[in-house]
Amino acid sequence: MGNLNVQQISLRAVEPEDVDRIYIWENDPELWPYGANRAPLSRHLIWEYANNYDANPFASGQMRFIVESTSPAGEKTPCGIIDLYDIDPLHSRAFVGIMVPPASRRRGIATAALRLAGKYCRDTLGLALLAADVPADNQASVRLFKDSLGYVLIGQRPGWFRRADNFVSAMLFQKKLRQSSE
Repeated sequence: MGNLNVQQISLRAVEPEDVDRIYIWENDPELWPYGANRAPLSRHLIWEYANNYDANPFASGQMRFIVESTSPAGEKTPCGIIDLYDIDPLHSRAFVGIMVPPASRRRGIATAALRLAGKYCRDTLGLALLAADVPADNQASVRLFKDSLGYVLIGQRPGWFRRADNFVSAMLFQKKLRQSSE
């Protein structure tokens, strides 16, 4: 897949040279509450993913992108990950998740990257709908999906995410990528 570019942000496939960076990001326990990891991932597991990448998201049901920013001098720097998961070609939908490490936040990277992912899902994959499960305690992500990207809050799942001895709701956002006959 070629790079998709908007405002000096691009998305590309995971490459073997990304393994060490992904290893650091995936193994940061401060980020675990907002994702699905609760245990460290090995370099070997990440390396296997990078080297055995299935470029058919309809067969694998998932797709991971590295988010890159481009400097005015043309230097590309990885600055996040976007995951498409539960890709359902029959119903033309998928879930999306994003991780931008703390050092790269508050620069519009997530907004631009999610717009690119939406365009890719609509124009290349032919999907009609994207959804995101956002923990209610992740206010930056709630604002991102609700205010910056035009997703609609369609429901909540009370007590969906565990935080030590407490639970927080999942806020379910979705966005139509194309008009339906509804």
